Amino acid sequence: TITVPENAAFGYYYAVTFARKYEEIKNAPRITKVIGATASLILLEVRVPNAIRNIDVLEFSTPHLFYEFLPVNFLIKLKNKGTVHVSPRGNIFIDRWGQKDVAILNVNDLKGNVLPNSNRVFETDWNDGFPLYVEQIVDNHVLSDTTGKPNLKLKWDFSQVLKLRWGKYTANLLLVYDDGTKDVPIEAKLDFWVIPWRIIGGALVIILLMGAGIYSIFKEPVKRLISRFKKQK
Repeated sequence: TITVPENAAFGYYYAVTFARKYEEIKNAPRITKVIGATASLILLEVRVPNAIRNIDVLEFSTPHLFYEFLPVNFLIKLKNKGTVHVSPRGNIFIDRWGQKDVAILNVNDLKGNVLPNSNRVFETDWNDGFPLYVEQIVDNHVLSDTTGKPNLKLKWDFSQVLKLRWGKYTANLLLVYDDGTKDVPIEAKLDFWVIPWRIIGGALVIILLMGAGIYSIFKEPVKRLISRFKKQK
């Protein structure tokens, strides 16, 4: 329970609560012990008429413009230009060549706050596709490279074959936050491409082989037919 004094000046206040399970540490040589504690940050907002709530989108991007397969990672960098913390939430609507809402992704569904005069980056992934890069797990542990990034492997789930993604896509960001009197929308937009070049290349090779086979089968009969036609003339 937090009781705000009536004469509290307008400002921004932080409260941190600590919880620790104390354990008795025996005095003995060569003993090292670590005692953990949980710290919970409490954001307290005192509503006053002069409070300012203002969120801007500084960046809406993806790490790459071209992808072979999903997932596609979206980065949303927001700036709080106001005087109180704000929790914007919303969606990313993905369209493709006139096809609306191919996918709808949630942004900040955990209700994270952006503190005053600070920036915060939210991330969300579009991973509904075929095939799909997934984290490589061995013995319930995610394998990582030397930089700490998870190793990825390509998963071919043929039950999802209709979700093969290709072509140009448009991602439309729509977030909403409460300015104290109404919901304020903020928007951004970006384009990216999904080009499954290995699948396209494999399909072209198959088509060329089939074409070569058909040509070799009908080559001689066609020649004989042309030769007879010329003799009849």
